[in-house]
Amino acid sequence: MMYTINMTDEEIRREIRRQRKRKLLKRRIISLAVAVAIAAGGGFLVGNAIGNNRYEKEIKGIVPVAADKPIVKVAMSQLGNKGGEPFWSWYGFKNREEWCALFVSWCEDQCGYLKSDAAPKFAIVSDGADWFVLRDQWRLMGDTPEAGDLIFFDWDQDGGRDHVGIVTAVVDDKVFTVEGNSSDLCRQKRYYLDDPAIYGYGVIKPKK
Repeated sequence: MMYTINMTDEEIRREIRRQRKRKLLKRRIISLAVAVAIAAGGGFLVGNAIGNNRYEKEIKGIVPVAADKPIVKVAMSQLGNKGGEPFWSWYGFKNREEWCALFVSWCEDQCGYLKSDAAPKFAIVSDGADWFVLRDQWRLMGDTPEAGDLIFFDWDQDGGRDHVGIVTAVVDDKVFTVEGNSSDLCRQKRYYLDDPAIYGYGVIKPKK
């Protein structure tokens, strides 16, 4: 769906929330049907919540670095950074700021995406999400992203945009990410595609 520039931020958020709810309901119905089938076959279910202490072990050796996605390579090169100083100082801040969006913007800059206007420079997560929505470069929660997309989160599921990272891969029903300012670290994580905390995805379209 194309969001016109004359829509207010609140109108855009309301429309996205409606679409997210419809997609989430559809996916939950499908998941329930699958769960019933598994249970009938003697299997067992696990919840969407995945312990954070399992991320690194599970991801190691599984997630490929996409050769044609420079932003993935750049993001992966920063794993282990603590405190985000290179990113918030690059942005122009003199003291530490919440730096997930600053990390993403820095990665975009390293790929030339800011100079070519292929992606936004943003310090506030909602500003970045709105940039993609207004340019019709947006995937809803429940859609399947691609490596190199930005992933936006709404932890409280209240329509806000709280956190952002970079998609590194999609394997089966899981999306893998690199995120800055995750417990003040740059690290890899993963989520189920139907995780209700996922707000949506910004699609970077490099200029040719």
